[in-house]
Amino acid sequence: MTIDKYRVAILEDDADFRKFLRHLLIHDYDLVMARNGEELQRSVDASEVDVVLLDIGLPEEDGLSIALRIRSTSGVPLIFLSGHSSEEMIVTGLTLGADDYITKPCQSKVLKARIENALARGRKKPAATRQRIEFNGAIFEIGKEYLTNAEGRRVRLTEKESQILSMLARATNLTQSRDAICKHLYGREWDSESRVLEVHICNLRGKLEKIGCGRKSIVPVRGVGYRLDLT
Repeated sequence: MTIDKYRVAILEDDADFRKFLRHLLIHDYDLVMARNGEELQRSVDASEVDVVLLDIGLPEEDGLSIALRIRSTSGVPLIFLSGHSSEEMIVTGLTLGADDYITKPCQSKVLKARIENALARGRKKPAATRQRIEFNGAIFEIGKEYLTNAEGRRVRLTEKESQILSMLARATNLTQSRDAICKHLYGREWDSESRVLEVHICNLRGKLEKIGCGRKSIVPVRGVGYRLDLT
């Protein structure tokens, strides 16, 4: 008798750790080894996987950006794997919609237990996470490049503006640091002296005002970053 196994998608660029994951999980799960974010997204979009293991420090596109894109279309259980153990990075990962965050190296039994927990939560929750938020009269669908108001008036967003608003919307009323937002937008090589984020925020506020929703929903937190205020 053939027993159907859960399907685990893995995107991990470290060859040794990828080998470790394969050896650990191959007997209990069907594995989908993605080579990049696009392959992973296709598998998720086709409902071919039950849980995602996603490295953050990838060479081409960081795992935070990939996770945000996945979360714009799917509620599949997602676990970050990362060598970064800072509180800020863990909070950022979880507020982007990850079900768990595991620092490397990790113990085999702990990893398997967390995968099982993520699968169990996935069986209990709806197939998709909340994709639409309303604040101060504005309506935003996470991942979309437009804003509307209650009267149906629409204003276009740039790709970066949509990414910023999606990131803030995933962590409503929680502060996202300037550093985390810029790394999400531009990767690890972003220029910390650049004021381009402030330009994007200013433009976003202007577009909120344009559809009659005011500018104050995106709140600056001095010396830290920004948050989206739904109150």
